[in-house]
Amino acid sequence: MSHPTLTPTSDTARVLGQIERGEIRCGADAAREIAARAQAAYGNAVWGPNPDDVAWADALASLNGDTSA
Repeated sequence: MSHPTLTPTSDTARVLGQIERGEIRCGADAAREIAARAQAAYGNAVWGPNPDDVAWADALASLNGDTSA
């Protein structure tokens, strides 16, 4: 019994085929829709600044004499 020969495809060809068939989406519009779904599911807390980053920035600003924060 003979087995059919499979020709492997590159990852690039596979992904481009998925995009063409509409199996996956990419681009700015898709990214905005994904972000909107995440924000609706998890709220604005996900998108806010990291408190540790804010504290670090405030500390650096105070060392530089910036008291506006």
